[in-house]
Amino acid sequence: MNWKKVAVCVAAMFIFAVPSWAGSFGVYGSYWDSDSGGSSWGGGVRVGFDFFKWMELEFHGTYFPDFGADVLGSSVDITATPVDGGLRFNFLPDKKINFYAGAGASYYFMDASDGSMDNTTGWYGEAGLEFGKNSRFFVEAMWRDMDTTLSFGSFDEDANFDGITGQVGFNWKWGK
Repeated sequence: MNWKKVAVCVAAMFIFAVPSWAGSFGVYGSYWDSDSGGSSWGGGVRVGFDFFKWMELEFHGTYFPDFGADVLGSSVDITATPVDGGLRFNFLPDKKINFYAGAGASYYFMDASDGSMDNTTGWYGEAGLEFGKNSRFFVEAMWRDMDTTLSFGSFDEDANFDGITGQVGFNWKWGK
């Protein structure tokens, strides 16, 4: 047996497992007010992995079922599912009230009742407050930046979904 290979594999396992030593899981309700797509209520889940107490790698996905747009006098129903990944910085991680801010990249799964809509990428910036110790109530505001195209055969309409998103929910933290 080659002990160097075993030692390297064990060391790699510990290095890649570091984010799982501490983290968070949450659920939330959300409201997104966009430029050309109107607004929609939705819900989502989030998970985060701590690199340090003050820095977290986070992922969240939200489902927004009720956007609408008027194109050439007809109403088009739009659903959006952004999947986000980025870094979050906790300014008071050990306190009962924690202020945080972060930013990252998003991939948007888009669907329209009429025509077709391109899935696309974008970015987000967020800031929020958490209240509690291990079980935390949170409120946050997020700015989303995203442009896509709604196609009706030979006619294309650009849609701008830039806008503010508000989220309210609960996070459960584990680890140190």
